[in-house]
Amino acid sequence: MSDELLSLARRIVDRARGGEGLEAFVTHEKSFSVKVYNGEVETLSSSEPRGAGVRILDGGRAGFAYTTDLSDKGLDTIVEIARTNAQHATPDEAVGLAEAWQRRPKDVPDLLDKGQDSVGPESKVEFAVTLDEATRKSDARVRAVEESVYADSDGEVAIATTRGIEGAYRSTDAWCYSLAIATEGDDTEVGFEFGLARGLAGLDAEAVAQRSAARAVAVLGATKVPSARMPVVFDPYTAGQFLGVLAQALTGEAVQKGRSLFAGRIGQAVAGAGLTLVDDGRVPGAPGSAPWDAEGVPTQRTEVIRRGVLESFLFDVTSARREGRSSTGNAARSGFKSPPGPAPTNLAFDSTGETRDQVLARAGRALLVQDFHGVHSGANPVSGDFSVGATGMLLEEGAPVRPVKEVTIAAPMLEILAGIVAIADDRRWLPFGGSLGGATTLIAEMTVAGE
Repeated sequence: MSDELLSLARRIVDRARGGEGLEAFVTHEKSFSVKVYNGEVETLSSSEPRGAGVRILDGGRAGFAYTTDLSDKGLDTIVEIARTNAQHATPDEAVGLAEAWQRRPKDVPDLLDKGQDSVGPESKVEFAVTLDEATRKSDARVRAVEESVYADSDGEVAIATTRGIEGAYRSTDAWCYSLAIATEGDDTEVGFEFGLARGLAGLDAEAVAQRSAARAVAVLGATKVPSARMPVVFDPYTAGQFLGVLAQALTGEAVQKGRSLFAGRIGQAVAGAGLTLVDDGRVPGAPGSAPWDAEGVPTQRTEVIRRGVLESFLFDVTSARREGRSSTGNAARSGFKSPPGPAPTNLAFDSTGETRDQVLARAGRALLVQDFHGVHSGANPVSGDFSVGATGMLLEEGAPVRPVKEVTIAAPMLEILAGIVAIADDRRWLPFGGSLGGATTLIAEMTVAGE
């Protein structure tokens, strides 16, 4: 199928007029999702969208259009629509296509679970039912499971441009999650856990179920703690969520539009001296990995922060040209229906070398944050404000002593970055909100507002 998509992209490029730049981005994706509640299938959906997005660039003007009609007539129509849209666009000399490859990008390993082709809908539904049942049976205090979900995708992407870029690849992804509800007396708490793999065979329903139930049960009886300045530990999930807020401020476009707390800080210390933040689109097995980005630029490893110093933003072709730089291979799309824009591929801090147990022991008396509340309203990547609700565990000498809820943790994001003293080697890639790698993270001090 990839060869067929690439042939289709070439046919679109052949419709370019002299002097025009044309980019054809073609995708074919099979997706499946099933949600189970109380042992029964609540919703089930599958889709197989196939279409093409076309960008035409002429004299600094860019026009975009997309279609699912891949007949010759449909392709003629969509190219003409993109051409018309370009005529009405505002000229921007930074807009352009990616340069031709000097050499073909190397393949990225582990993009595909070849066995996923043979997994039928019945097996996928059975997995979700097993996940639901196993969560409910993991602990007597789990009274219900709000939802148990299995989903997957099998996608093929092809690109061709008038600059001579041509390529195609295929990747598969599968993920699941369970949301357990535990009750004891008048107290009810929830626990969320997920799994991520290239195919169903890489997921473990029993393990996800047990962790979901354990997270819910662990915070039963949670109370506030006295307000204080104290060390705070993000677990991998909340660390990934925090990184998701930072990621919004780390693209060249965000800086150029005045939407980044990092504007004007290249070459400055913005984090602890031992911290290195990396975006790497070639990490084996990571959900954002690909041989090239949504404009055909080969993916790469970019050290955004190196040893505490801000070294680079993440660029697509247009935002890079505005800075007189080259793209970092960070163009992304939400599918063939959208034009490209800069975004992380696989963004994560390098570990500082400790295990999770060592990081917790180093924390001493601290708040271990296992869940955030109000991230969208309390975290601002422009101002750097970070004030969110939190649920977790109070640690004494690195060991959990009691559950905590209804507290607020707060500090400016640059202060949080400067205060990170350890990142464990337990990185997990989050399947939600982009490909973000979270690990147990110790922050020297934040304000914890409780009683």
